[in-house]
Amino acid sequence: MQTNHHVGRLSRNIKFYLSGEKQYPVAYFSLAINDLKDGKATYIGYVAFGKTAELVRDLLTQKGLVVEVDFNMRNHQYTKPETTEVVYEMQNVVNFFRIYGQPKLAKNVDTNQQSSSSDLPPMPNFDSADFNEWGGEY
Repeated sequence: MQTNHHVGRLSRNIKFYLSGEKQYPVAYFSLAINDLKDGKATYIGYVAFGKTAELVRDLLTQKGLVVEVDFNMRNHQYTKPETTEVVYEMQNVVNFFRIYGQPKLAKNVDTNQQSSSSDLPPMPNFDSADFNEWGGEY
């Protein structure tokens, strides 16, 4: 089965449910993923089940967190109760995730915390030949 990876910022609060008679944990969330070419964000939804859903609920607590998700795409179907219409869709089912960073700070943050640009890694040059080495030209 194909495994996919995305890195983005948590774009909304987690929706956590206990489903069915056995109270099986399910968590829904979405990431805003930046497109390096035009700078616009794409919002993609994910679902996690079981222990992974509980970890999502407990650890992804703030919008803006930088998160990497490893997921598989799978078919999903359900019946709308009001129309009895069967709906088919794709779900991005999370296998695991990793938190990379905290949310961006607001502009009116307390300035008592000192940080300098030397604390941060340098911004990569996306126009350099190093980035073409792994994927070639588009």
